[in-house]
Amino acid sequence: MGFYVLKCSKMAETTTLPGNDEEHANSSIAPTSPIVVGGTPLPVLDPNEDAAALEREELEDRYLDLKDEIWRLRRELNLEPATGKIPSSGGYTSQGGFLKRQRVAVFVDVQNMYHSAKKTYGRNLSYSKMLRACVRNRRLVRSLAYVIDREGVDQLGFLDHLRYCGFEVQKREVIERMDGSRKAEWELGIAMDMLRIADKVDTIICVSGNGVFADLAPLIKAKGVKFECCAFRESMSDLLIKAVDQYHLLSEDHLYEAPDNN
Repeated sequence: MGFYVLKCSKMAETTTLPGNDEEHANSSIAPTSPIVVGGTPLPVLDPNEDAAALEREELEDRYLDLKDEIWRLRRELNLEPATGKIPSSGGYTSQGGFLKRQRVAVFVDVQNMYHSAKKTYGRNLSYSKMLRACVRNRRLVRSLAYVIDREGVDQLGFLDHLRYCGFEVQKREVIERMDGSRKAEWELGIAMDMLRIADKVDTIICVSGNGVFADLAPLIKAKGVKFECCAFRESMSDLLIKAVDQYHLLSEDHLYEAPDNN
């Protein structure tokens, strides 16, 4: 029984016209002209091909060709190749129905993430793994890491590592108050930088579990920008989860490997 089967244009042959045998005995036409993209002819469907006459191995080869072509087209549209769905990391649909990659800016509260990883797992966060986990296949525009510069603590190697991972490092010293207490925090500085950059990106990602950033969410969203957070679930504020458009959970997979003590 005949039905449509994928047939590569480079394998296409002339197809006899249907109708009166005597009238068309010597008449034939070529199949639809192949469409060439980037020098590669795309597959065409031959409605007159009898699939029952094909060997199983040839059918399997053509099925794989079709699958490869579908995956290629989905990747070009920034869709999940296996399912054809919009990626869960955020929609790529823009006004007018066109698809595009989101422009993303990432802001990391290093002190918050350092203590969260140590308290939960007793290990250090891999900032490169974390960055890939929250950005995924979107376009990273800016990535900033906010660090407390502690007196007597050599952080030169750590800061160089952050820069190697692609972060712009912002440092702030510990302030000693009149009563002798010491304080250092970046929350207000991070919030101000987010608001400054929000007009230039599609998504702001706050890498922190601090619930204070929940108050910032309405201001970011009012600019038409998605607001996301990324942290360990154990240290992520429920207020922050409810305030953001999307949250990314970190796990042991995003830590540095534990040292081998054997």
